[in-house]
Amino acid sequence: MIKKLLMAAAVVVMAVPAAAQGSRRSEVSVSYGVAPVTDWIDSYSDMLTGLFTNANTDLEGWGAVTVGYSFRLIGSLRLGAQVVYSSNTQEVRDRYWSLLPNVKWNWMNLKVVSFYSRLGAGASFSRSEVGGESDKSTQFAFQVSPVGVEVGGRVAAYAEAGIGTSG
Repeated sequence: MIKKLLMAAAVVVMAVPAAAQGSRRSEVSVSYGVAPVTDWIDSYSDMLTGLFTNANTDLEGWGAVTVGYSFRLIGSLRLGAQVVYSSNTQEVRDRYWSLLPNVKWNWMNLKVVSFYSRLGAGASFSRSEVGGESDKSTQFAFQVSPVGVEVGGRVAAYAEAGIGTSG
């Protein structure tokens, strides 16, 4: 059920800009993040378990992929949402789908370059599998990006320095 809901949200995120027909009020983003918080949590909890059980504590993860949509609310303030997917494997395979409503504030706009901050909070839905058994849980998810830079016009590249579910 949760998977279907998140997939529907992803489709809506991609469909809304098409309906806006090029309106500069809308913004769609696709990104990759290194070392999401979900990897940190799994790594530390498995490290503590490994101290007592002598288990393998090498975490293998590939980061987080994020798809987002936002629209200009007023002035340089944007309101939006992001869908994030991340996965990691150790002795347990963990998969995370997160939904993060967020706000973005462009605090310096130059001709081609703009600087911004982003803050998001929502829920992360996880599924852990070991052997033939699985377990599901829902956790608090967040993303704090105090500094981001965007370069370009209608199509732009961006980079953020932040911490959270998106990496």
